[in-house]
Amino acid sequence: MTHAYPIPHVFNHAIVNMGHDTRYSDQNVDWIPLRRDSEGWRFRNEKDGEHEVFIPHRDVYARLSSGAATIRYKYNAPESQKLRAIFGEKTFDDIVGKKRALALFREKLIERFNAERRKLGKKPRWSKETFEAKLRSWRKEILAEMLGLEEEDETRADQMVEVQAFPTPSVKTFRRDYKRYHESGEEVLGIVHRHHGPGFHFRGMDPESLAFAHKEALAYMTPRKLTMAKVYAEYVAKLADENANRARKLVKITRSKFESIISKFDAFDKWDGRHGRASALKHFGFGKKGINALNVGERIEIDFWNVDLMSLFVETGMWAMLPPAYREAIKGQRIWFVAAIDVATRYIVAFRASLNPNAVSAVAAIRMIMSDKRHISDFVGAETPWIGVVQPRDIFSDNGKEFANGRVESVMRSAGITFNRPQAGNPKARPFIESLFHSIGPLIASFFEGRTFGSIAEKGDYNPEHHISLQVDEVIRVFTFAICDIYHNKPHSGLGGATPHNAWLRAVQEHGIEFPSQDPEQMLHIFGERYKRRIGQYGIPFMGVPYGNEELHRQRTKYGQMEFEIKIDPENLEHIAVHGDKGWFIVENMVGLDRSVSLDEWIVARRDIRRQNAAEAEAGMEAMYRAINRLRQTGVSAALRANLTPRHMDASHYAILENELFGSWEAVRSASMPMLTQAFESPEDPLRDGSVSESRLIPEHHAERERDARKKKRQKADVEETPAETPPPAETTENYYEEY
Repeated sequence: MTHAYPIPHVFNHAIVNMGHDTRYSDQNVDWIPLRRDSEGWRFRNEKDGEHEVFIPHRDVYARLSSGAATIRYKYNAPESQKLRAIFGEKTFDDIVGKKRALALFREKLIERFNAERRKLGKKPRWSKETFEAKLRSWRKEILAEMLGLEEEDETRADQMVEVQAFPTPSVKTFRRDYKRYHESGEEVLGIVHRHHGPGFHFRGMDPESLAFAHKEALAYMTPRKLTMAKVYAEYVAKLADENANRARKLVKITRSKFESIISKFDAFDKWDGRHGRASALKHFGFGKKGINALNVGERIEIDFWNVDLMSLFVETGMWAMLPPAYREAIKGQRIWFVAAIDVATRYIVAFRASLNPNAVSAVAAIRMIMSDKRHISDFVGAETPWIGVVQPRDIFSDNGKEFANGRVESVMRSAGITFNRPQAGNPKARPFIESLFHSIGPLIASFFEGRTFGSIAEKGDYNPEHHISLQVDEVIRVFTFAICDIYHNKPHSGLGGATPHNAWLRAVQEHGIEFPSQDPEQMLHIFGERYKRRIGQYGIPFMGVPYGNEELHRQRTKYGQMEFEIKIDPENLEHIAVHGDKGWFIVENMVGLDRSVSLDEWIVARRDIRRQNAAEAEAGMEAMYRAINRLRQTGVSAALRANLTPRHMDASHYAILENELFGSWEAVRSASMPMLTQAFESPEDPLRDGSVSESRLIPEHHAERERDARKKKRQKADVEETPAETPPPAETTENYYEEY
């Protein structure tokens, strides 16, 4: 039986849907769809806005079906245009490596936030703490999914599973990614990182504009008690007056940025300026236990802080004091500071600079906590001595690799210090370094107004770009001076209006402290750097200094000229520790060096006599003692002992210097050796008058090896490219921040 089926209609064409953001391309011409009727589409030429055509629906469909024309939906959408402006014609498939994995990881976090939003029916209004907890829990869920922990795992037990995981982003970072994700049409390409640093950072504001805004923001801390909105309105008015008389106009910053400047001012200073000192003491005195909350040394907080020097000067109000050449030289220069703060008294017990966060700088800061620092305050010309020395009970830090490493942990165990690294996302357990700089910055500016960098500006042909390392050392001195004479003597909101210096004095006198042992042998075992040296006929040599005693001689007669592990304390060359068959034992030097001679001082003395007289450099200890005395009389030894430089060397750097400066030379004691000058005779310090010292006092020996290597490299290149009689080029001093 046959069935009568209806005859199908004849298919001619389909109507192609397009939007205003669609691109229709035909014969190498790109068209924008304008409007559609029952007959066809009207298009406008993308390049020629006056050129329009009408194409019937059947022709549009036929051209697309045959491949003669192409169509790209949402090509002209603002989101797509933005992505093309950033990435060009790249797609997400072109992104590889860490950037791809990080974007996919962040997208999973965004998806979970969107799920919470759909469940609530509105945008969540979480506190910062709740939001951080949510992000941490989502991260755990994502990692569990990536590892397959929530599913039946059918893989072999000996098969390794590799995943790429990332730390939990901050709330600010997540919101930034969330905004960019949706601004790019929910394309994961929109949250791909386009840089090689921590976070997106674009400097859209020139320093002069920001410095002007900072100066006007200080009006908030006055008895007029202006609101932030009123202060901002006055700033806008004064900016208009300022630009009326300027050829190069200053840029107006946003209100949110202006209020963020005000928020960084010290809380006590803001209340003091608006309501008076008596009211500030009363306000911050209530509910504050001050030094009774914790004993001195019971809780020390330490952290590294990365700072852009330009931003540091601008945001602390010091930008206006710098000469133009200096401003250009410090642009793009970054430096790390490591600081340790006693929570009970808010006293700074350690402050150092570093080229990068590393274990060497962390160990140096820990030693600084346990060392007398009065010679540093004397060197920078501070009137208030830096008296903070204590045996820490607990030190708190973050989980960075500069702290979480074997070298730092070994030092902490040897010193009997409990090391705490709270879990990520707990900012309450971190020091107050950023607020420290913002609180002392305006005071530095007012103290050194128009004078601080006068000596730099008056040096004639002085080229800041070729001496940026010395300038950074001088900046470190200025901030060290500010910590001793300004910060330690300024009322602190966390102490109920007391000063950190007075709080420290009262605490150590009423409650006492645990004083760190200054036994040289113990300090050697705690902070000593390890090396391997072969014993010789006259003991074990290190940096040309021979070390020997009866026990070491017994080891040699028993084992021969074998290699021993030794420990060297860079602050004391009087003795070393040697690991023998019965453990560690102390061996003193055989040329009469006392504990006042440091490794840096010994290296600089050797370098100086080699430069001055090659014959004298091969002599014995007499020449070295004369060189050390010259260093101490001119103040260079004091600079080395203060160590106010961001360049810190480890065992590998000292090994290179030993090979280059000492070689096979070994010191020999003689009867005509002069006595070492014991007192560090520092010259008059211009910091007392509001200026900086001459750069000759800055220890340049840290950068010497790098400069010599660069000079040799340039000379070698010139020999290869030019005739033999062409003289080598003169040495130029380059940016030492590429060092090490």
